Order: sequence, then C-alpha cells, then structure tokens
Amino acid sequence: MTSRSLQEHLASGDSMARLAAHAQRLLQFQRLLEAALPEALRPHARVANFRLGKLFIHAANGAVAAKIRQFGPRLADDLSNKEVKVTQIEVRVQARNPSPPQPQRERPTPPGVKQKQGLTALAQGLPNESPLKNALERLLRSVKE
Repeated sequence: MTSRSLQEHLASGDSMARLAAHAQRLLQFQRLLEAALPEALRPHARVANFRLGKLFIHAANGAVAAKIRQFGPRLADDLSNKEVKVTQIEVRVQARNPSPPQPQRERPTPPGVKQKQGLTALAQGLPNESPLKNALERLLRSVKE
C-alpha cells in the first residue's frame, strides 16, 4: 500500500478539490498582498476570503484597515492575475488574539553597604588592566547613592 500526500487526498474528492483549490488561491493572494503592502503593514493584514471578484482582508486594527483602504485600487490591480480579477476589496477589522501578558520582572535590589564594601575590596585586589576590575568599578559607580 503506497502512502499518499495530504495534497493528493484533498484533490481526490470533488468538494475537497474545490476547497483545496480555494485554499491555494487564498495563499496566493496572501503572498501577493504581502508583496504589495509596505513592510510595516504586512504582519497586520491577512487575506480572509475571495468570492465573486471581491477580496476580503482582515486588518489587526482600525489604523491598518484605513491605510489598506487607501491603497484600494492599486492593491486590486496588484492582486489581479491572469486567472482571477479582483474587482473590489473589503477590509474589516479582525483583532487577533492578544499575546498573553508578560509577567513583570522585578528589578533586582541594589547591593547593600556590605556588598558594596566586598565589591570594592575585590576590585582593589585586581590588577589595573583587568576587565573584571573595570566592570566592578563601573558597577560601583552606577549604584552609589
């Protein structure tokens, strides 16, 4: 029994073949959209669907949506190809799931008097050209009160 690729399975059934072809077209539109948009907008826009010449684009927020709408006619020309003509572009705001909040890192407590004395004594015991001595002296200057 030979194994078949996922692409072969998708193309084997009539409805699955149409779905696979539509998905391929959407991926093609996504690549064209990314090539046509300025670099700053690329991560914030994605192709959602294409139906009857109308391309639906989801934008991460209202500002991105407004900027994409400004590119409308030029974008439609850029996204049209030999097989498919984009006659209209509809941009909707579709916020993505926010990334989980990052835990706030606590600032380390500065060294106390005893630690400063120990670091000073260590720095004084090192040779003058020692990189460690220079680093300790910079640290001690930055934590002085």
